Amino acid sequence: MNPLFESNAASSISKVTATFSQRGNEYGDTWRNGQWLNIKAAAKVAGIPMDTDTARLLAAAALSDVKYQRMEGGYKEDTVIDRIAYDANFAAEMERYIARVD
Repeated sequence: MNPLFESNAASSISKVTATFSQRGNEYGDTWRNGQWLNIKAAAKVAGIPMDTDTARLLAAAALSDVKYQRMEGGYKEDTVIDRIAYDANFAAEMERYIARVD
């Protein structure tokens, strides 16, 4: 028998994978194809140079923050499941960006 933590995590990760796979099929590759125009416009007004990779990284951070903040309204399984995927995406974007600038 697997340890309880491992069983719990595996069960949730299966839900995460099913959710982002379904939504990816419904929405298309919006993450890769996103132009991040609002982020770029806000950066321009703020005088911050912004390329697409940087805008994508900031979008990942912002969406991760928003998903976490939704817990303010109380527990909802979809919020937690969705948040795991957004946090994982943020971690990957950070890794990719750091490798780019190093």
